[in-house]
Amino acid sequence: MLNRHRLAVESDQDPVRLARGCWVVEPDASELDGTCAAVLRSCNADAVIVSTTAARLYDLWLPDVPDEIHVATVLPDRAGRDMRRPQRREFVAHRWTAPSHDVSLVRGVPVTTPARTWRDLASVLGLPALVAAGDSVLRMGVPFEELEEVVRRTARHRYVRRSRAALELLDARSASRPESHLRVAISAPGIPRFAVNEDVYRDRGGWLARPDLSHAEARIALEYQGLDHADPERMRRDLSRAADLRDEGWLVLAYGPAEVFGRPWQIETEVRLAVRARAPHLVRRPRVQSGTPSG
Repeated sequence: MLNRHRLAVESDQDPVRLARGCWVVEPDASELDGTCAAVLRSCNADAVIVSTTAARLYDLWLPDVPDEIHVATVLPDRAGRDMRRPQRREFVAHRWTAPSHDVSLVRGVPVTTPARTWRDLASVLGLPALVAAGDSVLRMGVPFEELEEVVRRTARHRYVRRSRAALELLDARSASRPESHLRVAISAPGIPRFAVNEDVYRDRGGWLARPDLSHAEARIALEYQGLDHADPERMRRDLSRAADLRDEGWLVLAYGPAEVFGRPWQIETEVRLAVRARAPHLVRRPRVQSGTPSG
């Protein structure tokens, strides 16, 4: 463990106290990996960075989460109640039973793997945010089967239903967290699955556009328009693309942060009505159980 005196001797900068017996020098204190390394030096040898802290180290797509350090004692063959919890009240401490292959290194810091980190996020994130985080894991190059395996292996853990529901909605082609949330908003019974960032073409041939979400048969394109779309040049391109799509018979529906993050149910309703109007055969109706009384 590095103490304050040793850090002061080895560095010409004043150390920053994170907890009792846990010090870090600038600029490490402003970098998450430096802070995590200092935290682990003050914990037992089996301590690992986990949960939202691990997700932040991986730069996963996350909503605003508390700026706190999650650290866990992780052992493969011992029940959590038999482990020693990291004794640092300034941090969020856990005790987990997990195989050694659920731990990897990020810039020298022991941390749960991206797949295991995503599975553990099910306890702190709602379904849309969990899907967005999972999409970003897939975009890192982690195979879908690895996420599927960790969900299957942790079937007795809490929030497994949320993990399974999110697993069915993941898509590595999602290009941003808002796009993932938009996709979840329309992933409802009765609405057909939309393609993600897939090229669409003119009837007479030639590339037309690549909408965020699209359904070629219904000719509906969904777009997320965030702050970057306010740039004049970007706005002109967006308007031209929308006009080209309309000329080919497409309906373009654009949504911003207020709808995607604040009123997703409105998106679901509008898209459902649009599909019903343009391709009613695609709208799946709920089954009527036999023997159900009428009237």
